Amino acid sequence: MKTILAAALILAPTLASAQTADPAPATAERGGGLLGQMGGLLGGGGAAGALPRIGSIGAGNAAGLLGYCVKNRLLGTGGGTSGAAGVLGRLTGQKDVQSQPGYAAGQAGQVQAPGGQALSLDGLRGQVKNQVCNLVLNRAKAFL
Repeated sequence: MKTILAAALILAPTLASAQTADPAPATAERGGGLLGQMGGLLGGGGAAGALPRIGSIGAGNAAGLLGYCVKNRLLGTGGGTSGAAGVLGRLTGQKDVQSQPGYAAGQAGQVQAPGGQALSLDGLRGQVKNQVCNLVLNRAKAFL
């Protein structure tokens, strides 16, 4: 049950922002504010108790996480430049992306959002992990 709740808190607020081409950070108000409404169930509704939003991660962390997701076969292998491997190649080919903060953590499966928010993908199971990787792919596309 905790995993499902955590997935809802991660996925709902970022769905709208992860599907846009705007790489600007998402806010809790975007996507209905579900994170703010349910944050108390995990020990706090403020920034300190909130889970990180995929829509707020930077290009370095997105590239690292995408590499983690590809390496662990958590995304479809879709070919071409719009598939995960193609997006990863294009994003890591951009100047300084691999040296940005969060890249190494992303490769280890660590989501790092502004304000010190973090989440390990290793702690997620099954479809939740795949869904987070799909959001990461959409976020990575926003930086291209």
